[in-house]
Amino acid sequence: MAVQPCHRATDIALRLAVPRDAAGDLHAGVRDKLAGRDGVDVERVDIVALRPRLNDLTVEVDASLRLAPDAEVDDLTEIVGVHEARPR
Repeated sequence: MAVQPCHRATDIALRLAVPRDAAGDLHAGVRDKLAGRDGVDVERVDIVALRPRLNDLTVEVDASLRLAPDAEVDDLTEIVGVHEARPR
C-alpha cells in the first residue's frame, strides 16, 4: 500500500480577480479559483479588501490553504486572475 504525502498548512495573502458573474458569493468565487489548482485545498478565506472593476472584482484575501508537497505559494500566481501570492 502506497503512503500518500501529507499536505502542509499554509497561511497566505493574495490579490486576485473574481468575475462579477461568478456563481455563489464572493467567498465561493475565491474558493473556486484557488481550488481549481491541483495540490491546493482551501480551508479558510477572509476578504480583507475589495475593489470593483468593470468586469470583475479585485479582492485582497487572507487564506489558509493546504498545499501538496510539490506545490509552492508562488505557484498560485500561475492561476489566471491571481496577481499576487505571498506567505503571511
